[in-house]
Amino acid sequence: MNKIIKFENIILAVGVILFTMVMSYEYNNRKDMYSKEKIYDLELQYKDKIMSNKVLVEALYGDVLENDIVSKLMFESSNNIDKDLNREKLLNIFKEKYKRMNKQGILQFHFHLTNGDSFLRFHKPKKYGDNLLSFRDSIKKVIETKQPVYGFEVGRYFEGFRYVYPLFYKNQYVGSVESSINASRLMKQMQDFLDAKYFMILKKDLVDSLISKEHIDKYYHKFKIDDKYYMANRTYKDKKTIQSSLKYIKKSILSSLNDGNSFIKISQDYRGNNNMLVFIKVPDIYNNNVGYIFSLKEDNTIQKIYNAQLIKWFLGIILILLVYYFYKQNRQKTKSIEQLKKAIDVTTLVSKTDLKGRITYVNKAFIELSGFTKKELLGANHNIVRHEDTTDDTFKTLWNTIKNKKIWHGQITNKKKNGAKYTVDATIIPILDVNDNIKEYIAIRHDITELEDYKNILKATLETTHTSLVERIKYTTQYEDAINKSTSILKTDTDNIITFANDEFCKLSGYSLKELVGLNCRDIRDKRHITENDCKKIQDTLAKKELLSILFTNIHKNGEKYFLNTVVYPILDINENVEEHLHVMHDISEIIHLNEEIEETQKEVIFQMGAIGESRSKETGNHVKRVAEYSYLLAILYGLDEKEAELLKQSSPMHDIGKVGIPDAVLKKPGKLDKDEWVIMMSHAQLGYEMLKQSTRPILKTAAIVAVEHHEKWDGSGYPNGLKEDEIHIYGRITAIADVFDALGSQRVYKKAWELEKILNLFKEEKGKHFDPILIDLFLTNLNKFLEIRDKFKDSI
Repeated sequence: MNKIIKFENIILAVGVILFTMVMSYEYNNRKDMYSKEKIYDLELQYKDKIMSNKVLVEALYGDVLENDIVSKLMFESSNNIDKDLNREKLLNIFKEKYKRMNKQGILQFHFHLTNGDSFLRFHKPKKYGDNLLSFRDSIKKVIETKQPVYGFEVGRYFEGFRYVYPLFYKNQYVGSVESSINASRLMKQMQDFLDAKYFMILKKDLVDSLISKEHIDKYYHKFKIDDKYYMANRTYKDKKTIQSSLKYIKKSILSSLNDGNSFIKISQDYRGNNNMLVFIKVPDIYNNNVGYIFSLKEDNTIQKIYNAQLIKWFLGIILILLVYYFYKQNRQKTKSIEQLKKAIDVTTLVSKTDLKGRITYVNKAFIELSGFTKKELLGANHNIVRHEDTTDDTFKTLWNTIKNKKIWHGQITNKKKNGAKYTVDATIIPILDVNDNIKEYIAIRHDITELEDYKNILKATLETTHTSLVERIKYTTQYEDAINKSTSILKTDTDNIITFANDEFCKLSGYSLKELVGLNCRDIRDKRHITENDCKKIQDTLAKKELLSILFTNIHKNGEKYFLNTVVYPILDINENVEEHLHVMHDISEIIHLNEEIEETQKEVIFQMGAIGESRSKETGNHVKRVAEYSYLLAILYGLDEKEAELLKQSSPMHDIGKVGIPDAVLKKPGKLDKDEWVIMMSHAQLGYEMLKQSTRPILKTAAIVAVEHHEKWDGSGYPNGLKEDEIHIYGRITAIADVFDALGSQRVYKKAWELEKILNLFKEEKGKHFDPILIDLFLTNLNKFLEIRDKFKDSI
């Protein structure tokens, strides 16, 4: 026992550890996906602003690039012809245009000659003639490629985005023209659009080599995280926020900067708000990384992801503990049932026969009393133990009763292997399948041989003895005492009012004799007997002076049910009129409770297996509850009887049990499955069927049908067998609608819940394609009833 307990605890611990690892992996995966999304968003907006500014520049350049006058002036100037005069002409042509460009955010309008010399700066018209090739890669690239160049560039007094275009005169390169927008201007554009604060840092060695010291001192300071970077003052206005946000993650940022990739960091500012810092690389025109732009925005999404994952972990642990608890309880119940079965085997004779009366099962007590071996009994006709004292009329009445699906109760004299006879009080019950057809018979017997012997001895004694009346009374008293100690006795008048109860019945019912006398016997019966008017039927039968056998369900004083095999005798007065009713009862509650215990355990195990199958695909236990309730309601609306609808309700939680055999890599993949993965996923329907098909239990046979057919479609395009229309079992057609309705309307990690209108539109479109048209009409007509079920069993998160 200790080994079992230790093994169970190890399994529990391993389960908790594996679940924790899965939750951790899922959290990191979701966090990484969100981080990549934010990096991508910032990179996209950054590139978008560069391109939108490029479009603006090109629009403003409309009368520059295709202007023959400009091209000719640049051609002459590059060939040292009238440079000063041509410069003056260009200045006059575009002076007003430059003012308009400047209002649009264009900081420079600058012409260069073919050798890289500055020809005309509109922002500084008197400064020209200096060579730009020593520090201007964009000019070099235009001269080399004769193609437009745009991108981030650092100059002596500038850092930002340059747009340089070649100029041609009669297809000959004659120089270039450029415009620029500084970094702070671009980040202001992004801030206005994205509601975040933006900052820039540039590599120190690059800045020191290209920008003048005077400009550095005025517009830059060393980045507090890493002294290998300068931070631009013009993007550093909210110092308190940025400094408090960077303070506690300095080391983390430092390590990521050294990696040279875009990255995300989460920090808290001085007000306690969670801030997200998104760092993206800034490439120059040769795609070399020259620094970073980073955004700072209050964002609690990752914290929410963590909190949600923590809640899921907590609920998952509770579910694991519940499964573990149910497993322990089930083990305990199984053990109790085994012990109860042993007790029944000792005290009660139990046998089963097929429809032809051949014995298919006998318990130990039956074998021991009959004297036959189990091998001799199994397969033999039940007549093997029939004694000649039991008349043919008795067996004819017995078979007529049970073949009409009714319970027979009476006394039978049987014969042992050695020829000795014994008497049993027998109850024979027909067992029905889901179609209400008789499947087999179960016989429950109590050995009353000794009691019958007492009765016969007493009868003989009373008839033959010539002893005094006192001795006869003594004999009678002993007989009654024997009966009183082994059988529950109740007497009622002809109106069913209790007039007497023996000690055995008082003990069994929980009532005292004083409490029972005067009660109508229906007051201690289950309400089923009242609904079915059994008390009146008993009165009518007994009034005809006929005895009656019935299985009563009684209610104990404490409210619990107990079950009695009862024979009711009409007691006649000297005028042959019925004077009272005598109830002789045997308690068979243990047997009935055992059967109910087995059925409830089956239902509980089936529900838990269905919930475990769903949880592997990240679906909640409420999913199987809702599918069960939807299936039951739709079955009733379709016209299935209560018993069959209840069987479908109990079985439907197993519809996706086959998913326990699907690999995690396929089952839990967050994105779309490829062709091979989809083939694996579809196999869960056949897997579920293979797991359940061997069972002879009605509930598991129904579950097997649901598992294999709930993905078949009305038009034959479903799987696994491509069944169509009525070829698909009604159980599969009903569960298909229940499963799809709940799946589409439920939120999952990998998808959002559909709006109700969208789901209903899909059902209307798929009517006669995916779904049975009759069932869809019933569903839509009774939609409010399905929505009530949905709201009653909502998911907790």
